[in-house]
Amino acid sequence: MMNRIIYFIFCAVFIFSCSSKDRTPSGIIQPEAMKIILWDVMSAQFMAQEVAKGDSLISIVAETKALTQKVFKIHKITSADFDKSYDWYIKHPDVMKRIFDSLYTQKQRSHDLESNQKNLEHSLKKKVPVK
Repeated sequence: MMNRIIYFIFCAVFIFSCSSKDRTPSGIIQPEAMKIILWDVMSAQFMAQEVAKGDSLISIVAETKALTQKVFKIHKITSADFDKSYDWYIKHPDVMKRIFDSLYTQKQRSHDLESNQKNLEHSLKKKVPVK
């Protein structure tokens, strides 16, 4: 009887630890929202580089910080909220990997859509005579 109780407790702890491993605690930005925020932050970083590339008086660091703060404002979070969540995801690489895999897929879809649109435009230009 005692062995069954110990076995039951062991199984319950094991199941609980496995299922709670992927749960995002309260106070941490949930994975789907984090994915969207990370996409926007990366886009802001890219935009900052492009802006700074075009104007030597603009600091990439300052522009990145300004655009990132705008992203946080849009998503109604603070940089502290983001940093706390990002630190949690870094400590849980399995969850972070799923987010980045999803971001990669999203980028691929976006790239494929752009390519298809350009191909369609090119095809239409060839077939429709312009006067």
